[in-house]
Amino acid sequence: MTCTFALPTELTIYTAAETRAARLAALSAPAEGPLRVDAAGVTEVDGAGVQLLLALRRSLAARERALQLVGPSGALDSACRRLGLADLIDAGDPA
Repeated sequence: MTCTFALPTELTIYTAAETRAARLAALSAPAEGPLRVDAAGVTEVDGAGVQLLLALRRSLAARERALQLVGPSGALDSACRRLGLADLIDAGDPA
């Protein structure tokens, strides 16, 4: 079973705690396969938001699962590419 959750519109230091809580809940749910994260609605992102995604990817890898960002917004795409993290975006599901 694949698990999916949506990122908030604002993926910044101001929403980091709430987003982290959702991330932990998604990790604790019994699931197989990739964790699909709906990233289409992100309109604002900062370093803390990208850091959360990297931590999520690392936590999933430790569980032999992958992170798939679904429909990453232009803001998220741009932020990741500026930080040299195009692989975070490009590893997502193109659907």
